[in-house]
Amino acid sequence: MWKIIFVIIILGLGFGSCNKETQPLTKQEIKQKIDSITKIRIKELDEQSRVDLEHRIKIEVKVKVDSIFNARMAQKIKTDSLLNAKIQLKTKDSSLNKNVIAK
Repeated sequence: MWKIIFVIIILGLGFGSCNKETQPLTKQEIKQKIDSITKIRIKELDEQSRVDLEHRIKIEVKVKVDSIFNARMAQKIKTDSLLNAKIQLKTKDSSLNKNVIAK
């Protein structure tokens, strides 16, 4: 007898809960859901950004270092060329002065 009453109560509760309409969310509940979803998305985006940054750094730093190295080498070559040109001019000037004095 108790089993039948128990089954009837369970079935009544089951049917009663199925017929309920969903309650609209309050503003606070909506805000909490938005905040929780936003936090999860921000964490995912931060992690993805970190991974992308590590990948790009490996590529871009090498290119930047090569660029700086090449610029310095070009500057050194230019400086050395100017220095050699000045030395040659001084040598020519001194040889011209010697020729003028000797005549």
